Amino acid sequence: MQRAAHRFFRASAFLTRFPARTSAFEGGPHPLGRDALAFPFVGLAVALPPALVLLGLAALGLQPFACALIALLLLIGLTGALHEDGLADTADGLFGHATRERALEIMKDSRIGTYGALALIGAFCLRAALLADLTAHAPALGALAMLVVAGASRGAMAWLWSSLPSARLGGLSNRMEAPFPHEGRQVALAALGLAVAGGAAIGGWTGALAPTALALCGLWLFRRFIAQRLGGTTGDTLGAAQQIVECLLLLGLALAA
Repeated sequence: MQRAAHRFFRASAFLTRFPARTSAFEGGPHPLGRDALAFPFVGLAVALPPALVLLGLAALGLQPFACALIALLLLIGLTGALHEDGLADTADGLFGHATRERALEIMKDSRIGTYGALALIGAFCLRAALLADLTAHAPALGALAMLVVAGASRGAMAWLWSSLPSARLGGLSNRMEAPFPHEGRQVALAALGLAVAGGAAIGGWTGALAPTALALCGLWLFRRFIAQRLGGTTGDTLGAAQQIVECLLLLGLALAA
């Protein structure tokens, strides 16, 4: 139990702005990849405060879009925009005609380009609109959706990390040591179970199947794309994967609600 708790706190220290527990890092080193099984649970934990805020604002009579917007901004603040940064860098690097080496160089650049800005704005607007749609049906559905997609999308990110080599020696995904394949499968099953169970609670069988199918297809296509384009993963592509899966899960849930 203590080992699982330490995994959670170490993963949380990287994936969120929650305070780190120094006791969890004793006896290191502790590569982040060894803590991948905790990723879905960190997602649930970091989405809980925004979900509660969404419920509270809705109870006070605020319109669904405003509730969704504020909840998403809080979520981004609690994660330090970690995954959004990865999405923007990935879009800048991959949606031009750059070579593999140039694409990796662009992704390391801290400046944001046109593709990155469009991806960032588009993904945020889509998430806000879909979450608002769910909240308009019932605030509880919006809050539950936040929890489900936050947990499942971070599990998907961990699986992707385990399934491909690192595209850049010395890069983040390489230094942190990818999860072992069996760990990737375990976290994928946890994410899948969360998506199916949460989707069923929101939209019955359609809610269980539609979001999961969309997310699986999107993740598979993205994995294939980066494998061909880069030969593996980077920290940025992992963040982009989280954002893609989150958008697709929200889309499926909104269609099923």
